[in-house]
Amino acid sequence: MDQYFVTILDIVFKKLQANPSDSFKMRFVRFYHLVSARLEVGYGSDYFIKHCNILQSGVFKQVYPAIILPETDKIASPVDRKLAVVSYAKTLCDSKAFATEFQKGWANTCGKMLMLLANPPSVTVGFGDEIITEADVDGIGFGVTFTALNSCKPVSRDDYPDITNVKEWVGQYIKDANARHNGAVFEFIQSRLSDEQKSALAQLLQ
Repeated sequence: MDQYFVTILDIVFKKLQANPSDSFKMRFVRFYHLVSARLEVGYGSDYFIKHCNILQSGVFKQVYPAIILPETDKIASPVDRKLAVVSYAKTLCDSKAFATEFQKGWANTCGKMLMLLANPPSVTVGFGDEIITEADVDGIGFGVTFTALNSCKPVSRDDYPDITNVKEWVGQYIKDANARHNGAVFEFIQSRLSDEQKSALAQLLQ
């Protein structure tokens, strides 16, 4: 992916600068969170930031507060909201860039994660017989007849089906990360968050 990632970002950022549609911004935000959340396979927010800096130094500092944070607030799909929570949690716990360079961004990210967790995403496992799977929505013969049927929309993909209780997962991930980093995560919580945010986070860490 390394050899293509900067080119992908170049194309995406040029479109973001050209009065993009809301749907395009939302797809970009989901793309970011997918990369950010995949820390276990070599990606993560630092991977995204590194390639942004290769493209243009400082561009991530512009895109993150202007597009990624506010557009994430608008996500309605439970699957995508869960992905965003996973992305935020891994950024807070394991991103070197957010730990050292983006201290204000660290606090803002934590605040946004707590907002999502105030109404935690719940993803239903499995689907009923009412879902129509025979019609291929990408097929050339799909036609106008089926486009109005909500049941023919592509099924949302849950990238983390093993996470069934998002609040519990976040609390455990933070505690495990704090142990991995010799108490650094709890130090950030104490020094960078408001009292209200500390109180909300404390409930996750019980």
